[in-house]
Amino acid sequence: MPEPPQYKRSVQSTEALTQGSEARLVLTQPLRLVLVGGMGSIGDNLYRLHQPAAALAQLEGVEVFEVHPQARHHDAAVLAADVVLFTMSLDVEVFRLIHQRHQLGRPSLCEVNDYLPDVQAWNPAHTSWSDRRALFCFDQLISRCDGTQVTTEALAQRLADRARRIDVVPNQLQELPALRFFPAAAPPSAERPLVIGWGGSIGHQEDLRTISPALIAWLERQRHVRFELMCDPLLAEPFAALDAERFRFTMAGSLADYLAWLERLDIGLAPLLPTEFNRCRSDVKFLEYASRSVAAVLQNLDPYRHLSGTGAALLFDNTDGLIHQLEHLVNEPALRQTIASTAHALVGRDRRLAQHAPARLAVYRDLAQRAAPAEGPVEPLLQQAAVRPLTSLPGLRQLATRHWRLGVDSPADQQRLRGVEALQRGALAEAAEALAGAVRLDPGDVHALSFLGHALQRQGRLAEALAAFERAASLDPLQSRPVRALARLHARAARHYAERAAALNPLDDLPQGPEGSDRP
Repeated sequence: MPEPPQYKRSVQSTEALTQGSEARLVLTQPLRLVLVGGMGSIGDNLYRLHQPAAALAQLEGVEVFEVHPQARHHDAAVLAADVVLFTMSLDVEVFRLIHQRHQLGRPSLCEVNDYLPDVQAWNPAHTSWSDRRALFCFDQLISRCDGTQVTTEALAQRLADRARRIDVVPNQLQELPALRFFPAAAPPSAERPLVIGWGGSIGHQEDLRTISPALIAWLERQRHVRFELMCDPLLAEPFAALDAERFRFTMAGSLADYLAWLERLDIGLAPLLPTEFNRCRSDVKFLEYASRSVAAVLQNLDPYRHLSGTGAALLFDNTDGLIHQLEHLVNEPALRQTIASTAHALVGRDRRLAQHAPARLAVYRDLAQRAAPAEGPVEPLLQQAAVRPLTSLPGLRQLATRHWRLGVDSPADQQRLRGVEALQRGALAEAAEALAGAVRLDPGDVHALSFLGHALQRQGRLAEALAAFERAASLDPLQSRPVRALARLHARAARHYAERAAALNPLDDLPQGPEGSDRP
């Protein structure tokens, strides 16, 4: 099918932007790039945020800032950036920031690494992304941003009708450990069993369950072959009947724990059901297997089809095909080494962050140069916030040359984050206590005040909620969250008193005077 007009190009073709002498691509000062996202050690944060930030910061002409969404001075950092990249969010305050950046003539991008409108029902993310509000936020973030950054061509095509511009930025690796070599022709033994494994999130529950009956039946017939899982205990339940010789379970941990665990494997699996969500996934599991010299057996679905014929993996269509490929690898140790070596070489040649960082930076420079001019006079307060030097923000921590991070490191930040997390869980008393503590530590924290107001409101403590929202609105007139909350609370109060008046006097519905006061 032809590409829609909004679908501009993928990052693979942006090398041309780094060549030639087009003056419009030359900035007179370092590009201030802000990447907004979580600071945890899960794969998405590392592959899509932290590691690309570190690679970009190695280049001349750019300053890279990682900013946590709950950081105290998050808004100031976002407004000060030449280009900002948002990860997917349900926070409607992001739309305000995008609008304010448009007023300043500065572009905004969003990062999308999954097709969230089609997230499977068994995936925990379905709880957050299955209602109308979430889908509205998903569509609005993509359509309001100047560009959208995705992981795969399949995902780009699904979002083409929503986005102004799409750039495909595949997952890459920051580091590639040395290739491991295994004893040639060494048969499995009790001392050195052949280890097959899979590790991942609970979002893959049904993917794994689909292959588990056939895999279990096959394992029961094998000698000195062990299956290992690193995941949530729920995913391990179908394999619990296998004896210890054939099955070992490890609780899911950090990405570093997972990568270390991979080095125990000879063969790695990647089953996927043929859903639209799965078709839009990236091939990051192949990258992980390849980096640890693990021979990969992968579902013959979009994320992995590009590996067909490369010799870097074996693909399967169904459980019969899976068992066939496993038999193949169990009986041919040399083939396992060949596949692992080929995959390792492919990743080293084509999938390193350092190789692709210049093309990625070219995309951001292009967006900065194409940005529309500021929309008329900019409000003085907005202008003041936007021109504040990024490197002067309180709490900013320098990680390396041209690379900084604004996290949630202060005691007040930690209190606010605990309060927000408790509020999201519905633990209202805990949330109110933590957020009140954050306000005591930092009385000017508008975000803590706003979330405190929401916690108090949900507890029915309306007078205290009003006070928190009013204080937040007075501290930062650019914040829409407390003003919106005040409007809703006052509207609620108006309905309450109107109903009360009607109950007291059903005939008291005369038109009001010019000032809104009752006629005598």
